Amino acid sequence: MSLIRRIPIPMAALALGTAALGNLLLPYSPVVRAVCGVIAASLLLLLAARVALDLPGVRKELANPAALAVSPTFFMALMVLATYLKPYAPGAAKGLWFAALALQLLLVAVFLTRHVASFKLATVMPGWFLVFVGFVVASVTSPAFDAAPLGRVFVWAGMIGYLAILPVVIYRLFKHGDLPALALPTVAIFAAPPSLLLAGYLSVMQVKQPIVVYALLAMAAVSLLYVATRLPRILSNSFCPSCASLTFPFVISAIALKLSSGYLATTAAGSFIPKLAVTAMDGFAALMVLYVLVRYALMLAIPAEEKAAPATAGA
Repeated sequence: MSLIRRIPIPMAALALGTAALGNLLLPYSPVVRAVCGVIAASLLLLLAARVALDLPGVRKELANPAALAVSPTFFMALMVLATYLKPYAPGAAKGLWFAALALQLLLVAVFLTRHVASFKLATVMPGWFLVFVGFVVASVTSPAFDAAPLGRVFVWAGMIGYLAILPVVIYRLFKHGDLPALALPTVAIFAAPPSLLLAGYLSVMQVKQPIVVYALLAMAAVSLLYVATRLPRILSNSFCPSCASLTFPFVISAIALKLSSGYLATTAAGSFIPKLAVTAMDGFAALMVLYVLVRYALMLAIPAEEKAAPATAGA
């Protein structure tokens, strides 16, 4: 029971990153994909147990805007995991996908009601991207459930949401300075929206416009470069639950890069993306997910008070 109570809400982002990594690595190994699916599902089950057994604690944690903004990753992960389930139970998988999408949109509505209606610039964090753009995961996964038309709607909605929230988040960082240490890893989320939009666009659009692909690819590259400049400081700090944010942004960036390379190869201009860059991005995304998985396992296995015990005794 003590372990369940220590499960942090941001762990949903790790489940999302792990599930998405499985789809990214499918061309390399179906076995690795299956392992990723089992791990991601296990993480979500632990979170579900936390909600069932510690609802007051969960409500208290979600009262924090930062935690509530990251919570959509739970339903985003469910949508990705539904694609794993489809070959074995198509009907159940489709039902899970639609249910996760509906709950994701409900959570977005709750967030908008609580924190946008009574807007305070100081509470804005990169996690808000997950509220305004995260539902585009439905676009990436919609072809598996013959729902590409619905996926196209969410791509355009996500683009509007991204253009609306991006200047707000950037202004907040300039106005109020850097994020607190415990929230600093969420800076990595900057890399997710343009890549997610690009992956969604390439997954569902019947007629693709190269200019749109180039524009999103450029925004994804700039966002990823910014995150790369912050990564050394993030990794030099103590590991914390929000480090789960260091997974999905890199995985979806790798997916978007791979899809872009494949699409651009079909155009008259051809693809300018080296195959080595695609492979390197795949490897980096896998390493980041593995790093966070290992550190999360250690964090949950060794409570903070036990880690502090030797230092206390020495004092």
